[in-house]
Amino acid sequence: MPEKRAYRFVVIFEVEPGHPAYDDPEWAADAAWGALTNEYGLLSSYTDIVEIDANQPL
Repeated sequence: MPEKRAYRFVVIFEVEPGHPAYDDPEWAADAAWGALTNEYGLLSSYTDIVEIDANQPL
């Protein structure tokens, strides 16, 4: 039987003022985690949420 594999990727998102994630980026991280875990059955986690320069192109 093949061994498990693990992958890591970065998600970058823009947030407008007034959105729940504007002052709480963990809100969006939880949404991404929930989709992978609950919708797709993939054990996942997140860490190291960092704000980046919104003026830089995505």
